[in-house]
Order: sequence, then structure tokens, then C-alpha cells
Amino acid sequence: MRPFILVHGPLIGPFTWVPVAAELRKLGATAVIPALNSPAMREGTFWEHHCNLFATEMADVSMDTSEAVLVGHEGVGPLLPKLGERIEGPAAYVLVDADLPNDGASLFDMFADEAQIEEFRRAAVEPSLPRGRLAPHAPREVTAETVREWPLDLLRDAVTLQPNNMADVNSTVFAGKRPTPIELLEEPLPVPATWPDAPVGYLHLTKTYDPAAAQAAAEGWRVRELRSSHVQMLLEPEPFARELAAFAEEVAG
Repeated sequence: MRPFILVHGPLIGPFTWVPVAAELRKLGATAVIPALNSPAMREGTFWEHHCNLFATEMADVSMDTSEAVLVGHEGVGPLLPKLGERIEGPAAYVLVDADLPNDGASLFDMFADEAQIEEFRRAAVEPSLPRGRLAPHAPREVTAETVREWPLDLLRDAVTLQPNNMADVNSTVFAGKRPTPIELLEEPLPVPATWPDAPVGYLHLTKTYDPAAAQAAAEGWRVRELRSSHVQMLLEPEPFARELAAFAEEVAG
């Protein structure tokens, strides 16, 4: 089975992929989860910082990346082409309920609903945070206690058990996430002229990403509909891993 590089979105934490990575390993695949939200001081743009973190983490991984499938969830989709430049390969890309690469567009440019943009801007000036930084928060009905950074042993227990309510899911999604500067959503993201340099597939989970899935189909990419939760990889990691593995093999050929 091909190896997998599972990349989380910039507004969530890497633990979103932990259960699926474990299931992929049970299937015989190598699976790694580069973390892009280090609190380290950055130089240059946010996308450059994320690409540099990705390259640093992948340099320590023993993997034939030319055979790997590079998988991106939600807001990291537009950055996959630049991440792909930092490794040898990949053999294929799979976007999971993600925005599509669009040269020069920001993440805000890809929002279909102006009200959502305003919600993010309001969140960035809440008095409990440094001005202009987004909280790593779950939906407002979930209490703040569920999104604080968890102790590692508690988090390890949480992500190896199927969550029984959305508070558990939200806790895992945002675990370890640091506040995010609003500028990350405003900066334009470049797409190399050579993109796509490998086959691309789109795993479509929710209605929010209907336009992205339709665009992916119009590009001639393989699209698979699962119609589930945006974080289905946490709710049902075993069947999700099997679906992802099968779809990735179809895409890579």
C-alpha cells in the first residue's frame, strides 16, 4: 500500500488525523502527520512558514515520498501544491472536504458566505485574545473547557476511542492549536504553474464544500462522495481509512 502524508488545516490541530493514521498503519501503510501550527517565530508569509515546517518534519521521515499520497483537509487544500514542491513526488494528491488551489486567492476569497468572514473578523477582536488573532475555538455552544490543550495521556485516550458526542470531537480537533493571526486568512496563496504535477482526487464530505467538489469534477479529477461529517475521520476512523486508501489507489493509478 502507498504511504500517506496527512496534513491538517491551518485553523485546526494535527490530532484530527491521528485515528485514521493508526488505522492506515493497521492496513499496512506508512502514515505521517506533519504539524503546521508550531508557535515558533516565523519569517516571511504564513504559507512559507507552513511549507518550511512541513519540509523540516518530512526531512526526518523515512519514506519514499515519490510513492506517497499527499492528503489535505479543509483550509490546507490550497497549499498542497506548494507542499508538494518540498518533497520528491508525490504520486497523487487527495483533497478532503477542502478548498481548491487558486493562484493568488486567499482563504477568505474562497468563503462562499460573507457572514462567515465577518464572524471570523469578530472572533479576532474578542477581548480575551491578542487583537487580530483567532481563538482555537469550537462552535459557541461547546464550552471553553473542551478546546484547551489537553494533557498528552488524556488526548491519547480520546483519539483512540470513538467519540460519543461532538464535545469530544471538538476537543480533539482543536487540541494543541494555538491562536491564529487573522492575516493567515487574508494573504494570497500561490499555485505553481506546473500544478497539478500528479493525479488529484477529491473526497467530498459535506454540503459546505459542494462548490469545491463541483469544480474538482469540472477539472476532470476523480471525486468520491461520502456525505458525512466534516470531521468524519474522527467519528469513524476505521471505515474512513479504508475509503481513503481505496480512493487514493484509484487516483494514483
